[in-house]
Amino acid sequence: MKDKQSQIWGSHLKNQPDEQNVLFCAGRDVQALPMADELLLPYDIWTNRAHCIMLERQGLIPKASLAKILTGLSQLEKLVETGEFSLDPAKEDVHINVEAFVTERQGADAGGRMHIGRSRNDQSACDMRLYLRSVGLNLFDSVKSLADSLLTQAAEHTESVMPGFTHYQPAMVTTWGHWLCAYVQGLCRDLERLSFSISQINRNPLGAAAAFGTSWPIDRKLTTELLAFAKVDSNTLDCIVSRWENEAQLAHAGAMLMNHLSIVSQDLIFLSHPYSGLLQLDDNYVTGSSIMPQKKNPDFAEVIKSKASLAHGFLSSLLGIQKGSLSGYNRDTQVTKYLIMDLIRECEAAPVILGGVFESLTINTEKMKKQCETGFMNSVDIADHLARTLELPFRECYHLLSRAVKLSEPDTIITNAALQKTLAEFGHPTEIAEDLEQFHDPRKLIDQRQHQGSPAPEQTALQIAELSGQLKSLSAPLEELQNNILKKHEICQNYAV
Repeated sequence: MKDKQSQIWGSHLKNQPDEQNVLFCAGRDVQALPMADELLLPYDIWTNRAHCIMLERQGLIPKASLAKILTGLSQLEKLVETGEFSLDPAKEDVHINVEAFVTERQGADAGGRMHIGRSRNDQSACDMRLYLRSVGLNLFDSVKSLADSLLTQAAEHTESVMPGFTHYQPAMVTTWGHWLCAYVQGLCRDLERLSFSISQINRNPLGAAAAFGTSWPIDRKLTTELLAFAKVDSNTLDCIVSRWENEAQLAHAGAMLMNHLSIVSQDLIFLSHPYSGLLQLDDNYVTGSSIMPQKKNPDFAEVIKSKASLAHGFLSSLLGIQKGSLSGYNRDTQVTKYLIMDLIRECEAAPVILGGVFESLTINTEKMKKQCETGFMNSVDIADHLARTLELPFRECYHLLSRAVKLSEPDTIITNAALQKTLAEFGHPTEIAEDLEQFHDPRKLIDQRQHQGSPAPEQTALQIAELSGQLKSLSAPLEELQNNILKKHEICQNYAV
């Protein structure tokens, strides 16, 4: 008896559908959304720890109070990790929930001191920056993993010739390795944008209070160190006015990434279509139909394309919310939290899914090569050859090849007879047509394109090496940041009074 499966389709597939892919495609149809501030609980606990450690070091709260506060926060953290704590909507937000928990467990004298020298404004801004930094780093890692996987495959296919397209029509010969390098070059720009966004986010707003500072002698440099921020975001008013900006910055990087991934997705749809058959998607990453038993649908690719559009909408809303507002805190910015969390939730799995798709992809290299030998895809190369050999303007050779294509039809390659007749009509020596045979071999065509960035195997290998170097250099500072985050989080978590 076959194993039971949760979906009605897929009994004709060789492999069971990938569970993450099924959930990714189903989306919010069957998955509940968490409270926004529930996602901030771990960060609010960290923010509280850092702030209260600073208060004690500054002599603003007694050691005994700090000990109780840290004990209460540890108790809360354990409940959060085991799923035993839920936010109380009556307490309005995560900040008051956390303070109330510590007060209930450790007493009002301890819990009541937690809010010295700050406001929910800078507390929320700080929590969000910690959240944005974390999800930004996670997204960076998944995009980097996808890029690494694509480069590995590119190195295996530097000589796998295939048709290149413009307007969805056969254009010129290229290689699958070169095509994959194009993806990675775009992803490197996405990683640069993510890295820049993280650098903008990684500044400490804590201590800004309600936007205008505090009379308490706080040490903002200490909380910066304890929270693994790179620097203090100095001006207290700007810390609060810019509460939308970090969200929009990361959303822009995310929206640009999703644009790239949507192009990749459309390529996979087109190249894996049964009438094309250049690629074959693994059964793990296809979905089925409720009525047509034979269907193998690339739903993941269609979902990624739609989520790219969704990301554009979130970004547009983020850019508009604070536009024209009076400097200072405005409740409008509360919505920015929901927008960026929704964008991350909808899009963060896309590079992971695509990584699985490419790692399990079948590349039909023989069919690719065969398709290169039709559709007159060597026309440009022959025109270039004639322009060099006969020392003619390229445009004249362009028209000459256009005529040769017409005379060659219904064949799908330029024939010797057609080229000879065309050369004679244009008043040129016809014996040059004898060189035509070398232009029917697609591998020889790409070998002739020996310039930086071309599909020639040697040039593609150089691109792979260059892109690998870019990925390493982009990753190095963020790996250092991640190590620092872990170190500083552990220091706050295990702080001994």
